Amino acid sequence: MRVMRIRLRASERRTQLLEVAGALFAQHGYHGLSMEALADAAGVSKPVLYQHFPSKRDLYLALVADAVDELEGQVRAALEGTTENKTRVAGAIGAYFDFVEDTRFRLVFTTAELGDETVRQAVDVAFRRVAEQIASLIAEDAGLDQDAALFLSAALRGLAAEGARDWLERSDMSKDEAVRLLSRLAWRGLGAFNPTALQ
Repeated sequence: MRVMRIRLRASERRTQLLEVAGALFAQHGYHGLSMEALADAAGVSKPVLYQHFPSKRDLYLALVADAVDELEGQVRAALEGTTENKTRVAGAIGAYFDFVEDTRFRLVFTTAELGDETVRQAVDVAFRRVAEQIASLIAEDAGLDQDAALFLSAALRGLAAEGARDWLERSDMSKDEAVRLLSRLAWRGLGAFNPTALQ
């Protein structure tokens, strides 16, 4: 069924195209969609779609960029929302759990075309920025140098991302309980480096 075409401002149209494409890419993957199918689903002509995105790859890269920016923003908000580091750890882990419930998660962790150098770099850069944010807290509170803090931060990011993905697939416990368990594991692990600061 074709969607009725509605005239929108350029910025509104771009947002609408990204929303439609995001859902379809997450469902079908990059190679499972054509620009024609995307245009039909969005209720626009192919020329209109190409005005905003010169190619399917450009559209996909825009979606991946939005997805990783959203994840980074959620983690940053969790870290900046409190000065209590135990709460920060829980908040950062919770941000990953919130993200896996978003259709954009599948663009980053499931259907992302990581064989594409530009896509892989976009994902890697976002993950590195998240790790750097967390590392700055670890370095300060655990008394570690930046390299060691970045190493631990990357491991914590992996714990959060894989834990969130496993939770989404299993769905046999509440999100709050899953976040609580992982946060406790992470916090106890960090406490080993400086029990006085992280008890």
